[in-house]
Amino acid sequence: MLAVSYDASASHRIAPHAAAPSLAPGRFFGAAMPSTRSSGQNRLSRETWLDFGLAVLRDDGPQALKADPLCKRMGVSRGSFYWHFDSAGSFALAVLERWESIATDQIIRAIEEAAVDALARLRLLLTNVGELDIGLYQAINTLGAQDPGAAQVLRRVHERRVAFVANLLEGLGFDAAEAATRAQLVYAWAMGELLTREPGRKAFSAAQIDAVERLLMRR
Repeated sequence: MLAVSYDASASHRIAPHAAAPSLAPGRFFGAAMPSTRSSGQNRLSRETWLDFGLAVLRDDGPQALKADPLCKRMGVSRGSFYWHFDSAGSFALAVLERWESIATDQIIRAIEEAAVDALARLRLLLTNVGELDIGLYQAINTLGAQDPGAAQVLRRVHERRVAFVANLLEGLGFDAAEAATRAQLVYAWAMGELLTREPGRKAFSAAQIDAVERLLMRR
């Protein structure tokens, strides 16, 4: 199972322009993703399958989320896969829901625990979003374009994230309508930057985050 660990606590305080602690989303989508090599186990847990599915999705794309080749790579029988999932399609949806839990639920929870005020939370969020694995996002967007069920999960994730940002902006004094508009712009910029950045860049720069704050988070 992929370990979930944050270097954050409810007592941790950060200033808006202090060096932001990493919540390490790259820990889920980068070097610490589970290996795509065979595990050699006879029976795998559902979470092990899902974490393996995330690694395969990132490395090989949606077309690789098929029962037979996955079982061969994991060194287990087809029964291990079908014990948890009815079909390759249901597996793919469950993989996306696992991603939603890691990259939305857990990130939001960690942001709320790591910083007190709304501006510090927004800056910390951008700092850590900038470290997300671009390859996985590209694969997830491809899957969303191919499968209506996956598209629904992706849309739900987008809406929940925008709502979280909007709620933080309301905490800065914007009314609900203005906060919603600015949240859409913040999110659109962050996702667009992730998907279009030049190779080799692994994070948003301090100058970028300062500009987003100045343009969209200040009254």
